Amino acid sequence: MRRMPFASVALAGLFVAGWVVQVSAQLYEVRPNKNDPAYRRRPRADPQMKDANGPATGDTRINVEVFTGEQGVGYHAQRWESVFEQAGANLRIRSPMPGDKLSIREKQYGKLREVFVVGRLETNGSLSFPGHVFKASEGGAVGEWLAELKSYGSQGNPRGKVLWGLNTDQFESLFRALGTPVETETADVPLEEAIKGLALPERYPFRMSYAAQQVEAAAGGRSKSKLQLRGFSQGTALALLLSQYDLGFRPERTPAGKIELVAVPADNPESLWPTGWEHLQGASPVSIAPKLFEQTTVELKDQKLAEVLEAIGQKTNTPVLLDSAHIDARGLDVGSVLVSVERRRYAWVSLLTRITSPSFLTTKICCDEARRPFVWVTPLKNAGTLRPKRPAKRAAAPPVEPAN
Repeated sequence: MRRMPFASVALAGLFVAGWVVQVSAQLYEVRPNKNDPAYRRRPRADPQMKDANGPATGDTRINVEVFTGEQGVGYHAQRWESVFEQAGANLRIRSPMPGDKLSIREKQYGKLREVFVVGRLETNGSLSFPGHVFKASEGGAVGEWLAELKSYGSQGNPRGKVLWGLNTDQFESLFRALGTPVETETADVPLEEAIKGLALPERYPFRMSYAAQQVEAAAGGRSKSKLQLRGFSQGTALALLLSQYDLGFRPERTPAGKIELVAVPADNPESLWPTGWEHLQGASPVSIAPKLFEQTTVELKDQKLAEVLEAIGQKTNTPVLLDSAHIDARGLDVGSVLVSVERRRYAWVSLLTRITSPSFLTTKICCDEARRPFVWVTPLKNAGTLRPKRPAKRAAAPPVEPAN
């Protein structure tokens, strides 16, 4: 039996699985049939309706518009129809027009979210969209992508994206919200109690992922955090606190459009909210903590490292925080390690490096979300255990005293 040309079938008004396909010389369109019960069950736009919880997956419509080259649509356009039909997306393929460009955007109408996608059909049959190119053989990948758009909206799945998949406005709002200073001390209390003491913003609920709960349970005998975080902003304080339990957190955008803070194992630090910001826009180590770059004359003779670090923090008005959990795990007691430096002029930052590096510790100059500077002292990666030098008898003098 000879197969009818596609255009002839479409012009004859063929209905397939409740969807109607309309074709003109330069236009292919796949859209829901209004007689389909599934179409009638979809919520209609109502600008007067408001839903604080955002749209659910079933309340999202995907509208895809694809423009072609000057050669027209042809066979390649027909091949993509079933993919969009199966995904439940509205597809329109047309001739190019001036000003055409790839784009993804969305609009909210009460409980209904509509996502509008503009793509291009290439001469080889592939489809190009912002950030995506699908070969003619990758119909399954297109279906998965459309499912993500239906779940997450125009921003797509946030996993593995810059700024955790948040747009600029979302990230800046979160960053500002987590810049509120912590008013309760967090040292020497159980993790759950310490997190409650941070008083995280209700707008961004916090939860422990199952994997994080497993890590915490496995470390049930671990001592409580020694970090004193009162005065630090909430975002950095939470990251620092969780780091003491081999955890971290990241913001995750839910399918409903909300943002939550999720604790996860610290297996991939690059994916986590940082334990202090080193590269904020318009900031450098010198601008973050200028006093650390001032010079002074110092001489140290068998001084306890912990006391020297505390004194440097006081003299520079830049707190020095110790990654105690991982330092202790190395068997290193900074209260017993002794340091000595010959009398000369040092920048405080150079002095920090000089007295910590023999113990295989590294320092990071950073700031919290409110741009409060601090120094984070943590073991070098793959550092071995260091046997501390026994303390010697000495006069009870300040460990760091600039010379006149």
